[in-house]
Amino acid sequence: MANYQVSIDDIRIFAFHGLYPEERILGNWYTLDVVVESETQPAFSDDIANTIDYSQIYAICKQLMAEPVDLLETVAEAIAQKIKSELTEEVAVLVQISKENPPMGVSAGRSTVVYRLN
Repeated sequence: MANYQVSIDDIRIFAFHGLYPEERILGNWYTLDVVVESETQPAFSDDIANTIDYSQIYAICKQLMAEPVDLLETVAEAIAQKIKSELTEEVAVLVQISKENPPMGVSAGRSTVVYRLN
């Protein structure tokens, strides 16, 4: 059995997620890492139709990050679900989202959510 994986790392997107009103007004920078894994033997033939298209994954991330939600868990799950539903083969999806400088009373750091959908 083959294992095929595509990942996009360090996607940086400005968005307006958060529980607090100031987060929805000011926005924040987020970093996403997405891993899509298939156990199907790919038929590589130098044809994008035979692969997991990472530009499609990026487009999904960009679209869903533009829709504000309260929790990072919510957007991570939405991204994973949409990726899984739009790909033709059975895949597992891991989405990691980090919020830079979350409102925790400190001037630096990140908060991170990791969501895996099998």
